[in-house]
Amino acid sequence: MGNFIKFTEWENRKNPIQEEAEDKTTSEGNAELLAQIADLVAKRKAHIKNKDDFEAQILEIDIKILKAELEINELREKRKHLTGAKEIASKTRKEGKSIE
Repeated sequence: MGNFIKFTEWENRKNPIQEEAEDKTTSEGNAELLAQIADLVAKRKAHIKNKDDFEAQILEIDIKILKAELEINELREKRKHLTGAKEIASKTRKEGKSIE
């Protein structure tokens, strides 16, 4: 007899499009954060040239906060991939039953 799988596992293999849609939302959020960082860097450079030291420092802190959020998003995505890999590994590493 062949190997049987659960219907939900078969369905997930058949329709991986849903998982890709979730990945797109995180990449869009990361792209948005990168755009905000680029804008703030440009503003900070303008303030440094105009000797607005306090405003430049405030913008530097905002840039660091956005970079931290970007890193958090990347770590969450990596964690999601690792948990998925752990589940797959636990399913494939099962020992077979012997008929005795």
